[in-house]
Amino acid sequence: MNCSIVIRAYNESIHLPRLLEGIQHQTIKDVEIILVDSGSTDATVSIAESFGARIVHIPSDEFTFGRSLNFGVRAARNSSLSCQRTRLSGLSDWLETLLRRLMTNGLH
Repeated sequence: MNCSIVIRAYNESIHLPRLLEGIQHQTIKDVEIILVDSGSTDATVSIAESFGARIVHIPSDEFTFGRSLNFGVRAARNSSLSCQRTRLSGLSDWLETLLRRLMTNGLH
């Protein structure tokens, strides 16, 4: 099982490390992280890169929530996809639980 996770961000250096650490501790290990950045001026991009995330840039004047997700989805390489907020935290199996439900329902 694999998954691409799209995270849209703008100056999220405070919250991003917790999310990325949580992703590293997931029971699903084959995870591609795509950070869609809309012009952050803090350490957001360097933090994401330190966790191996691919960075997709969107000009801040072109940013909308939907458009930034579209950029990330286009960059995704895996067939399963999850879009996450930087302030998400949870259990170590949330991703596996999500993917299993999608697969069970034929939605992967």
